[in-house]
Amino acid sequence: MKALATYKGKGATSSQSIAVTVFEGEPHKGIVFIVPDVEKPGSKLFLPASADNVVNTLRNVVIGRGKTRLCIVEHILCAAALCNVGDAFIEVDGPELPLGNGSADMWQELFHSAGFTGAPPQATIELKETLSVHRKDRSLLAIPDDKFSATYLMDWQHPKIGRIWRTWTADMDVCDITAARTFAPMAEHKMLGLDKELVSLTEDDFTMPLRFPDEPVRHKILDLIGDLMLCGVNPLKIKARFISTKGGHEMDVELAKKLAASLQKTTITRAG
Repeated sequence: MKALATYKGKGATSSQSIAVTVFEGEPHKGIVFIVPDVEKPGSKLFLPASADNVVNTLRNVVIGRGKTRLCIVEHILCAAALCNVGDAFIEVDGPELPLGNGSADMWQELFHSAGFTGAPPQATIELKETLSVHRKDRSLLAIPDDKFSATYLMDWQHPKIGRIWRTWTADMDVCDITAARTFAPMAEHKMLGLDKELVSLTEDDFTMPLRFPDEPVRHKILDLIGDLMLCGVNPLKIKARFISTKGGHEMDVELAKKLAASLQKTTITRAG
């Protein structure tokens, strides 16, 4: 395999230095992570970016097999989608992707350094049915359309967030999404020792200036796009409106599985 570019950063929970290297991929294999196999010291495990490999969605998306885990895959997968990275091996020499400032801009820079400098892909894949996931007052829809779009509704009882919609389409600037940083209550970030590095929520404000007035909802779209990459197809290639009302990783991954099944069914039907 030919190495294309490397990024080094600190793991948010492990606090260890982690190197992430992008290699040329194999045609039609998609994004495949290469990680240390904890059950076979000295060996490496190949983990395709697939919803079938997701083992946890509590605070971030974790993929794994056996006892091996790789955390926080959603940000780099979003950057891969927006940078039109079709096939690539991504080697991570630790248990998690570095979090950096909580955005996907460092991964965008990594892919650009690796030679992936094209525009987002055109939507060419037909979605033949409406797909949905529901959790009480939360929902996530994939509705057939003539192009890709992602919409998110936030409804937070916080004076700096409140109720806000945001839509992103592939003809907009990708940096509108990749630059949006993650956020969480100050208590959570203090527990991880990240309160100086990441945007935190106090009772009535943020701990640092936002990059955009609606940066939190933009980050929700970042997460959604990254999570949908787990369907095995770049979601930007799908002619669909993705509408998330207060959704999260668990719902995103469930929809990714439904998308994979629906697109496979369409392919089989055409082949027949």
